[in-house]
Amino acid sequence: MKTLVIQFGKLEEFVREDLGKGNLVRVVVLDITESVSGQIPGLRTAGIGVHVRAINDNGHILACYLPVAHIQLYNGRREGDPTWQEYDAAWDKAEALKERVLAYLEQVASEKGCTVCAAGVIDMGETRPLRATWRSDPLLAENEGHDR
Repeated sequence: MKTLVIQFGKLEEFVREDLGKGNLVRVVVLDITESVSGQIPGLRTAGIGVHVRAINDNGHILACYLPVAHIQLYNGRREGDPTWQEYDAAWDKAEALKERVLAYLEQVASEKGCTVCAAGVIDMGETRPLRATWRSDPLLAENEGHDR
């Protein structure tokens, strides 16, 4: 039996889903690296972001992917390489976003009766994650206030 993956384009829509009492919502930072070209060995694209996943009572995987950066990398890490510095900075941003998402989901979990965990990944198989947004991110609201 094939598992159904339901992806959400907004984190707010993910939390409106019926997660069910006792269900576990997993939040992790992942790098999904893909080869860019068979013609140029070693060239790949790293997509770094926060993945939010749960399995509902029907056995469906619920997923929401909040991208942070998409970076092209070539071969191994070199000291002082600005591309790798950008890669490391993206991980730092993703970790900070993960902490904000965890805090947000903890509030939701107390209302819904589910549990939030910052470990483990629910495998979606060959399903590529759709890019989502989180409009109520406190940092986003804070930064919009500074632009005025």
